[in-house]
Amino acid sequence: MKNLDQEWLSLIEESKKLGITIEEIRAFLNIEKEKDVNES
Repeated sequence: MKNLDQEWLSLIEESKKLGITIEEIRAFLNIEKEKDVNES
């Protein structure tokens, strides 16, 4: 298993408590990544 930043683990755990899936997190991050690319 890859080493994960403790802050990321905390964010993922909090997301799970809120009912947000890993897929939803990935989709959000991909959208934000595209925004950054388009703004450059």
